[in-house]
Amino acid sequence: MNIRKRCIALIVSLSSFFPISTSAQDTDFYPMLEQSAYYGEKIATFVYEPGMKVHINAPSEDKFNRTKPTKIVFFALPNGNTTLHTIGKRSSEGDDYRFDIQHIGAQTRYLRNKTDDYNLVTIYMEADGRSWANWRRGGRGSGEMLPERTALIKEFVEYILELFGNYNPHIELNSHSGGGNFIFGFIDSVDEIPDYVTKITFIDSDYAWTDEQYGDKLVNWLNKSPDHGLFVACYDDANALLDGKHFVSKKGGTWYRSNMMRKYVKRHATGLNWTKHEDDSIRHYTARDRKVQFFFRKNPEQKIYHTILVEKNGFIHSVLMGTENDENGYKFFGSRVYNEYRQDSVETPHVLTFPPFKGEK
Repeated sequence: MNIRKRCIALIVSLSSFFPISTSAQDTDFYPMLEQSAYYGEKIATFVYEPGMKVHINAPSEDKFNRTKPTKIVFFALPNGNTTLHTIGKRSSEGDDYRFDIQHIGAQTRYLRNKTDDYNLVTIYMEADGRSWANWRRGGRGSGEMLPERTALIKEFVEYILELFGNYNPHIELNSHSGGGNFIFGFIDSVDEIPDYVTKITFIDSDYAWTDEQYGDKLVNWLNKSPDHGLFVACYDDANALLDGKHFVSKKGGTWYRSNMMRKYVKRHATGLNWTKHEDDSIRHYTARDRKVQFFFRKNPEQKIYHTILVEKNGFIHSVLMGTENDENGYKFFGSRVYNEYRQDSVETPHVLTFPPFKGEK
């Protein structure tokens, strides 16, 4: 199904809740979103077949300004986590611990209250089977990535870009853990990374990086515009212990892959003047007025900091870095600054469905 027909499909689906009479091209999409019980946010949940589970969270009516740009951040979920886990909520007795380790919902609300330069839309991307790598393999645990699945990632991103086309949109690709495979799938699907992507973020999620497969595309995109940003955060997972044992090989984790990426970018990207800050626990490289950042958490304690990189304002920093609000009122890998924005319970929105089209699946 092409982008235009999928766009029409979602609008038709939404129309059961919000009657409309205009064409897909002229439709003001935002008002058709459902209103959340939290903060007046506008939401929609649906499945982009096969098996891309999507949750759109847009600002409330009073915060959505049609005269300003719209920043659409695709947050690709880590393996094993649901969208509800990732949105997060206040902890209650008996809760799954996953509700309290990411809080992308609360971090999104903090961001909306921090700056009004743009409309911030967060799109949660959950793969069927809760693994983007397995989804790209067609549900198999191993084997080659299927080209048709890889192509579908780009199709979906541009579908969302079209849905919000009336609101001057640009896109940031963001990820945690296995969610990095969503971003690598997007990069695999294009000859060159499009200019509508303004930032790419890997929060402990660049396991699949190789210089040969991704180096030139990433560097060429960085070289195309001084406004293109890159944020990579990791910790020394090769030194971490689980039940007293190492669980990541020296070259198998994000510590090694992030160092590979940084060295490749340093060798090949043009016009980047690097600054390095290092202390006993952090090694931090910045360039392009902090629009490019590599954050390495050392690990002499041999702890697991995998989700803490998100929990400790990681999503907030990935969006604000390189702006006037970079670590203004918060610190990356510092104390949570978003606790007041957590919701008290989960909200399970109605799942919209695409009506079938003749001759198409």
